[in-house]
Amino acid sequence: MKPLVSLFIIGGLFLSACEEDPVIQVPGFQSKPVINCIIDTRDSLHLIRLGRLFSGAVPPAETARIADSIYFSDARITATLVPIFGVGASLEAETLRLEKDPGYFNSGDYVVYSLYKKLIMGDYPGFLRYSMLKMEVEIPDLPPAKCSTYLVNPPRIYSPVRAQQFVFIYPDNPIRIQWYGGDWNEIDVTFNVCEQFEDTTLIQAIHYQKDTDIIINEENASTRYCELKIPYDLLVQLLTQHLVYRTDLIRRYFGPVDIFINTGNRDFEVFKRYINGVNDFNFNPYNNIENGVGILSSKSTTSKTGLHLDDMSRAKLASEPKLLKYRFIEY
Repeated sequence: MKPLVSLFIIGGLFLSACEEDPVIQVPGFQSKPVINCIIDTRDSLHLIRLGRLFSGAVPPAETARIADSIYFSDARITATLVPIFGVGASLEAETLRLEKDPGYFNSGDYVVYSLYKKLIMGDYPGFLRYSMLKMEVEIPDLPPAKCSTYLVNPPRIYSPVRAQQFVFIYPDNPIRIQWYGGDWNEIDVTFNVCEQFEDTTLIQAIHYQKDTDIIINEENASTRYCELKIPYDLLVQLLTQHLVYRTDLIRRYFGPVDIFINTGNRDFEVFKRYINGVNDFNFNPYNNIENGVGILSSKSTTSKTGLHLDDMSRAKLASEPKLLKYRFIEY
C-alpha cells in the first residue's frame, strides 16, 4: 500500500508544477526589428518589409493574444546613398498598406515601406550613380537599427558584343557568353523553337540555366569575369530532352536566342546560400545589421534578346542525325 501512496504523492507534485505557463524568454529580453530588403539597382521603387522578433519578456501564450505582436506600427526608416561621383541623397521611406495573409497574428493590413530613387544613369545597361546604401530604422523605446550594403552594377555582357545579331555553334565551336558581374551570378539562355502545324504555330522555349562554376579569374577582382560555354552536343541533348515527336507536325525551325543574367553583391550571395534556412540557431549568417536581424543586399539584371543562330549552325542542326525525326529545317 505504501508504494501506491507514494505514486499518488509524486503525481500530485507533477500536477501542481504544471498549473502555470512556463516563461521561455529570459529576463531583460528586448524585441528587435526584422529588416528584409533587396535593392534592385535597375528599379526605381525599393520595398522594405519590417517585422519584429516574437515576443517579449512575458509568457508566449499572453503575447500571442495580442494582435500584431510581430509587427511595428510606428517605425521611421531613413536611407542615405553614398555617391560614386557628384552629390549623395537622403531619403525617408513612405508607407504602403498591403493586405495580410490570413493567420493567427494578423488583423487588418500590414505596412510595407518604400523608397523611390533612380540608381542607374546612362544608356542601357547603364552605370551606378551611388556606391552604397545606408539605412536606419527608428522605433520608440528601442535602439536604432543600422545597416548598409554595397550596390551592385548591372551585369555587362562582353560576348556576344552589343551589335551582334547572330551566334555560331558547331561541334568544335561552342556558344561562348562572357560578362562582368558581382559576387553571385545566374544565367539563363533560352532557345526558342518554332513548331508549325496545319492550323497554328507554337513556340517552345528551351532553357539552359547555371549559377555555379561560371566565374573566371576569381582571385583578381579587377579582372574577374564570368563565362558560360554551351557546346554543340549539349544543345542537341537539350533539344532531344524537351522536344516531342509528332506526326502532325509540318516543320520546326529556330527562333530567337535570348540571354538573361542576374547578379548580386556579397550580401546577396549569403542570402542565396542560406535561403532555405539555418539549422544552427546560434549562427546568424547575416552580419550587416546592427540592433536588428534580417537581410539587406543588392542585386541587378541585364539581358540580350533577339539573337539568332547563323545559317551554318541551323543547317548543321537540321542535318544532325539525332534530330532528324523532329523535322528541323534550316530557316
